[in-house]
Amino acid sequence: MLMKRHKHPLLILALSLCRVSTAASPTADSDTVAPTSLSEVTIEARRQSSFVKPDNVSFIPSAMVTGNNGNVYDALRSIPEITVRSDGEIELNGTSKLTVYLDNRKFILQGTELLNYLKSTPVSNIAKIEISYVTGARADGQDSPTILNLTRKREKSSGYSAGINMDGQIYKARQFYGAAYGQYNTISHSINGSYSTYFAHNPSELLTNRPYLKSDERLTQKYHRLRKDRMHHAELTYDYHPTSRLSAGTALHYNYFNRKEPAVMETSVPLNDAPTITRNNALFRTSNIYGEVYVRRSSDSKESDWTAACDFFSHKSTERQFMEDNRLETVKGNMTGTTFGIVASFEFNKAISHHWSLSSGARCSYVGLTSSGIYSSTDGEIGGLGSSFAYKENVNALYLETKTSYGPIRATAGLRAEQSNHSNRFSGNESAAQSSVFTHYIHFYPSMSVMLNAAGSWSLSYTARVKRPGFSDLDPFIHIFDDITHVGGNINLKESTNHSLNLAWSDNSRIRIALSAEYTADEMVKCYRELTDKIVYVCPENLPRHITVGLSASTTDISIMSAWHLSASGNLIYSRYSFPESMSLSPNVLLSPLLDLTNIVSLPAGITAELKLSYRAPIVYGQVKTSSLFLSNLSIGKRLLNNRLALSLYVNDIFNTNHTKSTIYLNGREAYLYEKEFEDMRKAGLSVAFTFSGGTKASHDTRDTWIDELNRVNL
Repeated sequence: MLMKRHKHPLLILALSLCRVSTAASPTADSDTVAPTSLSEVTIEARRQSSFVKPDNVSFIPSAMVTGNNGNVYDALRSIPEITVRSDGEIELNGTSKLTVYLDNRKFILQGTELLNYLKSTPVSNIAKIEISYVTGARADGQDSPTILNLTRKREKSSGYSAGINMDGQIYKARQFYGAAYGQYNTISHSINGSYSTYFAHNPSELLTNRPYLKSDERLTQKYHRLRKDRMHHAELTYDYHPTSRLSAGTALHYNYFNRKEPAVMETSVPLNDAPTITRNNALFRTSNIYGEVYVRRSSDSKESDWTAACDFFSHKSTERQFMEDNRLETVKGNMTGTTFGIVASFEFNKAISHHWSLSSGARCSYVGLTSSGIYSSTDGEIGGLGSSFAYKENVNALYLETKTSYGPIRATAGLRAEQSNHSNRFSGNESAAQSSVFTHYIHFYPSMSVMLNAAGSWSLSYTARVKRPGFSDLDPFIHIFDDITHVGGNINLKESTNHSLNLAWSDNSRIRIALSAEYTADEMVKCYRELTDKIVYVCPENLPRHITVGLSASTTDISIMSAWHLSASGNLIYSRYSFPESMSLSPNVLLSPLLDLTNIVSLPAGITAELKLSYRAPIVYGQVKTSSLFLSNLSIGKRLLNNRLALSLYVNDIFNTNHTKSTIYLNGREAYLYEKEFEDMRKAGLSVAFTFSGGTKASHDTRDTWIDELNRVNL
């Protein structure tokens, strides 16, 4: 039961005095009630799981049934309006991308590596999950207009604390997650360590149906895949804070991921006598090491502070493929990649007066990537298809931001300047000759926001951002996904620019209403082109523009009955993608309503039940239009042993409806995808979390522990 229990000392004292007074002065009245001894008084109040403001919404995992146990990945998926895709993309309302921050610093990993981190981190280590709709000049130039910040728990009492988390799921997709963590604090030192492991068997089914030749004949493919995942994650952090004004620390993280992916594909091509059966056995391995070192100093008056930090990461990956069809023709693939990056940053904050403050900073980053791949086959069509790719990126940035507050008005204005250099080199027998691209940019990104506290709170903000191509998006090496689908990168991708405007109102407690608009030029989207009547080539391209307008309203923890609380959010999203003339496609336009309902019911015996219902109307992504979607999740949780033990039983996707049908528009013709990822469909699970601690002496240090995270890597 998600309750706070308080033994109110004043109430206990008052009742005790009344009891003593009655015993000392007996009355002659024979009807007087005999004194009763009360050992303690307990006051119970339900904890609020989310807090709403015009510029941000915060969620408290420890007050949520579905977000209290297990890993951060499961906690994020339990939050209304957030979708975590299998490729590591995190979306808000089905369209807007979220940039992930950790302790108010942009997180080092993205894509599948970010997904692995979220699955390996216990949610009990996270104190707050916050969605920020207003970003200033301090944010990186390529951050999305909306930021998802994870705030880690920091124990401020001397002594030790430790805990374990376990989560198991059954049905078609089976998985087990386990984590152990510990922390030890003194007045000047703090050390944290954790280890987690993750095992999963995730099957999926995919059916494609698309035009073939210039006739009514259709090419179809049935695809069955089983992902066998194994992951290990370990981290160690150390903080040193000799005084309340000075702190320093370091952290080291290691992640290992292994995936075996056997698959069977049945391809039916018109005019062929029999379908082609292809078996594909793929093996993926990645290992990441990343860390950071920082020093922070504040003045005696707390009016100024500065922070210097240095971050690094190293990533290695290998991929093996072996495909064989029923004609005994084989294809073998061998791909490898390494990435290294380092970032140095400095930030300074100064309170100029009671009404004005100033922030400034500088950052310099370098990232280098090399990858190579080769295919060989027995049918002679592929031969020794291979290439190598090298990428280097250097970004230097300066920012200046000022904040002011007068009465009910708060305002922020800032400017960020970024100078970037990018060089790509691609060679091999996939290209006629060596291909090299060098680009140099200097951009200025303004930002502003105004907040007014009147009849609630109003917020108006504007920001300009850039989106740079990810490293894997640039590598032109062609991955043979199957007989009819080839996937590759685009070495000629350009940066895209985004302008975002947001107007919001909140009662500062439970209600938020917002109107937002985004315009993106040269939007980078995965595109589908027909190379032949059989093969479709999938790669990212720059589209001329993408326009999004959204109207949203949300309310949290509304009391329907004393034991029933409801949180609801509704969104109306207008999205329009425009395509280059070479694709001969009309704009993809759609208006999509979205609805999320979360019901929390307090049951007897301290049990809490949570029922989540979601509806997604069809949504567009570039050339793709998805079908509508309905999802329902049920969880039942209880806390025991003075809240140290948390148990949760849950069933996700009760009606087994969380699968998608997508339409892909191909130059006047349409292709269809029917996809079932059983990892996201119906499954039942049990989560267990147990924490214990020792030592009660309060720490003399009142600092907010700060750990820096690396600016960007797109693996």
